[in-house]
Amino acid sequence: MDLATYSAKPGDLAELFVVRGERRIDKRAEASPPSAPLPRHQPGERFIRGPIPMAWFKPASTCGGRAEAVAVLLWYAAGYQRRNPVKLSPTVLRELNVHPKTARRVLIRMAKLGLVRNEFSRGRSPIVTITMPDAAPMD
Repeated sequence: MDLATYSAKPGDLAELFVVRGERRIDKRAEASPPSAPLPRHQPGERFIRGPIPMAWFKPASTCGGRAEAVAVLLWYAAGYQRRNPVKLSPTVLRELNVHPKTARRVLIRMAKLGLVRNEFSRGRSPIVTITMPDAAPMD
């Protein structure tokens, strides 16, 4: 096969990159910006176990001041204690500087949305069961 006999016009090269009316992106010509690696926890260091469903976190974030912190602490405690229900102790709440009374108010609001079930006892840490809004009864 003699390639010298084949000739192409300047527009022919552009037609190679057209697929069904769309321009195909030449991966080699356009380099993506370098991606920085995500931070990872070190051995023995605390971390939040995920994934946390956005369908759960979005309504939880609407439960008033410090609601996001309480939501993150619930998932942190669930990962740390490796169970559901979790005991939301003052030690856990101190991780993000959440006062126990604030946590109680937020947990009551979360229960009304069906995100958690709470067991409060005087002088004891609340026992909280994390539920999905569809599966939990609404108060």
